Amino acid sequence: MTSKYNIKINYIRILTLFILIINSQIAFSQLFDGSQSHFRVKWKQINTDKFQLIFPGEFSSTAPALANRLELFIEQTASTLNRPSKKISIILQQNHISQNGFVQLAPRKSEFYSTPSSIADNQEWLPNLALHESRHFAQFDNLTGNLKKPFFEQLALALFGLNLPAWFFEGDAVLQETLFSNGGRGRLTSWNMPIRANIQSDLLFDFNKYVHGSFKDIVPSYYSIGYFMNSILYEKDPEIHGKILEEMNGNLLRPFNFERSLKKYSAQKSSQLFKSTIHDLTEKWNKATDINSPSSFEIADRFPTDYFLPQMVNNTVYALQHSRQLTPKIVRFENKNTKRLYKKVVQIGQQLMPYFHVQGHLIVWDEYRKDPRFEKQTYNIINVYDVNTGKTRHLTHNTRYYSPVLSTDLNEIAVIEVSLANRAQVVFLDSKNGAKLDSITMPTGTHIQQPQFHATGTKLIAIAVNEKGTNLIEINRSKKEIQYLLDWSNFQLERPIYIGEHIVFKANFNEKDDIYLLENGDISQLTDSQFGAFNPFASNDTLYYNTYTTNGYKVNIQPLIKNNEKRTTPPMVQTLYPRQNNTSYEPLLPAKDYPIQNYNVTKNSFNFHSITLSGNDFESFDNLKPGIFWISNDILNTTAAKLGYEYDTEIQKSTYSAELSYQRYFPKVSLSYKNRGQLGQATRNGNRDSIINFDYREHYLAADIQLPFSIYRGNKVYSYGINMGTSYQKRYNLSLSTLTNFNDVISFPLNYQLYFNKNSLRATMDILPRWGQNFSFTYRHLPFENELRGDIWSLRTNFYFPGILLNHSLQLRYSMQESAGRYLYSNDIPLVNGFANFLSPAVKNTLLFDYRLPIVYPDWSIGNMAYLKRIRGIISADYQNLSESDLSPKTAGAGLSFDFNAFKYPLPLFTFSSRLTYINDKTATARIVPTFSFGYSY
Repeated sequence: MTSKYNIKINYIRILTLFILIINSQIAFSQLFDGSQSHFRVKWKQINTDKFQLIFPGEFSSTAPALANRLELFIEQTASTLNRPSKKISIILQQNHISQNGFVQLAPRKSEFYSTPSSIADNQEWLPNLALHESRHFAQFDNLTGNLKKPFFEQLALALFGLNLPAWFFEGDAVLQETLFSNGGRGRLTSWNMPIRANIQSDLLFDFNKYVHGSFKDIVPSYYSIGYFMNSILYEKDPEIHGKILEEMNGNLLRPFNFERSLKKYSAQKSSQLFKSTIHDLTEKWNKATDINSPSSFEIADRFPTDYFLPQMVNNTVYALQHSRQLTPKIVRFENKNTKRLYKKVVQIGQQLMPYFHVQGHLIVWDEYRKDPRFEKQTYNIINVYDVNTGKTRHLTHNTRYYSPVLSTDLNEIAVIEVSLANRAQVVFLDSKNGAKLDSITMPTGTHIQQPQFHATGTKLIAIAVNEKGTNLIEINRSKKEIQYLLDWSNFQLERPIYIGEHIVFKANFNEKDDIYLLENGDISQLTDSQFGAFNPFASNDTLYYNTYTTNGYKVNIQPLIKNNEKRTTPPMVQTLYPRQNNTSYEPLLPAKDYPIQNYNVTKNSFNFHSITLSGNDFESFDNLKPGIFWISNDILNTTAAKLGYEYDTEIQKSTYSAELSYQRYFPKVSLSYKNRGQLGQATRNGNRDSIINFDYREHYLAADIQLPFSIYRGNKVYSYGINMGTSYQKRYNLSLSTLTNFNDVISFPLNYQLYFNKNSLRATMDILPRWGQNFSFTYRHLPFENELRGDIWSLRTNFYFPGILLNHSLQLRYSMQESAGRYLYSNDIPLVNGFANFLSPAVKNTLLFDYRLPIVYPDWSIGNMAYLKRIRGIISADYQNLSESDLSPKTAGAGLSFDFNAFKYPLPLFTFSSRLTYINDKTATARIVPTFSFGYSY
């Protein structure tokens, strides 16, 4: 009995490891960005015992200060764990303006997107990011740190993902950024607000929903619930994270490793810890809130929808709508009976944060842009929309401008610009042509956000952030002088505006976010919202602002009257947990010199780090072949190499391979070599009923060049490019010596592809783009062969149209091809469903219709195995060789798809699909054919 039990446990271990390592490799390989910086970036480096800091040359003046902080952060964030963090390479992507960062293995590195934006916080962006990511260094090294390059980094990454749930490692990192600073997300009331709103509104979602999210409801992310769960653990025992990781480290293949370790040291499983966390938060937030009753815009939205930044201009209220069913747009409201109706003003594109400003007949906003080839070369540009003419102008190009605001005379636009050295300045632009008129540079180390003009245009108010914390800053335009209006603190300040000579702004002074008035140095509270008030705008003694609800940010209106009983002397913001508030830490290390050296990209091109068992990193499960591969990736994503062996069990032949790709410059170049065994068939004396099998080996060399480009324009994404490739085959060791007409050499067939795609951005609930036009032309031929002849060309088109209801989509694909010679029986176009189940003549063209629609968003937990988020349907009709067919389709079908998350992993989103296809052909082996498929997406 014991023997059978052990066999069962070992089987579970092996099966679990196989499934979850595949899942982890899929998830992490997609989450980590494999794109490149521009080749013009001149990289520098600082080397210490703890890290290698790699950064663009323009950041050289700032890098030593960051290096000094990193030394401290790496030491602090590993202090409660059993092992110090090992040396790691950290790349500062200073040319990439998106605020983000990550740590990865395979290869081991971290990337910081280090440019601060206009997203308000309670401390500086880059130090906060460094604190957060430093904890991830320590987590990796304490759990799987013994598995290192040159062979085991991918295994270490997979085991990390297998063992640690995302809520634990991300929530723990948020805890560390809160412990070792005066800021951190643990002190942001706007960050914990969605959980508080759900609890106080009796929306008690279960643990799986908090981990996996929802299409239909606002569910706080696993970062936030993870922070609170980790905080409960930390309050019980500050050393508990080290104990859990140490216990897990020696049992990486043990089933339910994390749950066992958590149970051992906390006496609770994850689900129990979640329930106790929600119970604790319910008690902490059970205080009744005095709520005034402002006038709210009543808008009938089926799903949660935000209406950001309400602004009244010319008796019209404008807002920026963010909906799960629609992509972002600026709308204006109209009164009709007791409800408000809105009309679209202008569709906008991708933004780093929701933002726009209205003045007179002009609307300005910023949009995110990227270099067509190098995705880590990004920009923020300024757009202007004229309400009178209905026209949009792109006022700037390839700039790093944020938060544009119009002057009252409409002649100027003030923006914030951040240099490559992270120096901030206010820039004044001509509103007609975008020309730079003037600028005021801020003191070194001070970043400013969200400016607003005074009515006279002589001064501006903005938010200031530096190592001291946050403040309000007033900028004198003519004297180019600045004045700080408050004491430095750790409050999150947002959207300051002038009302006469006074200032209205949002702050989290009293354990939640509300609107305040600064008048002659005194602060008075203007709103008393239930969950939070944001984005103030004043007009004619009326205050317009956003209030947060469990259905999104809504527009509220109230008289602009200060509450003298609500005068505020703000204390410093605290967390909900005493132990976090009592933590003492060293804020800075003594100043130190850090030599700066050049970083040679070419010299560091090869970095072998892992052995893997799949030639395609498990990206496809079709015809999965056992093998072993040694892989290399440089830390700047310019060069990849792979050496490997695999065995095809179906034909019982082996393949030896080597691959190299280089993508530092505009073309992406790939070279590959394979020595592989193959099977072939021949007829005896031309008799098709007499088939002879034979085998052989071949040398196969291939070369491909890609020129891929993509750009954003408004709410459209354009991608276009050219691909070219060729190969050389040399066959040998033919098993059938009497075989005739066998070509042992195929020299350099050429293939070319041109493509152009234009698609709308997708809303959260969209299955496909609402609009899209996609074209691809391919040509293949054999120009260098004397004995082999033939060519094939194909044209593929793909169009998207809106369906009958929101988030429904109609896809139409028309393709045609023509082939001759060696390619006569090749198909380079999409085929009708069920093609393999009937005898088909040569395919000349196809016309494929697919109608997709969401059916229900169940948010169901299927035990601990899966979490079902959406069920959707598809109806299809497929035509083939249109000139030879009647109006009836060759095949027609219907199916269901189930979108779900597996286990406790929030990503990827897996899809299981089933379909029944009716085949309208006399030669069909079956009239109705069932098919099933499995895939994943992000």
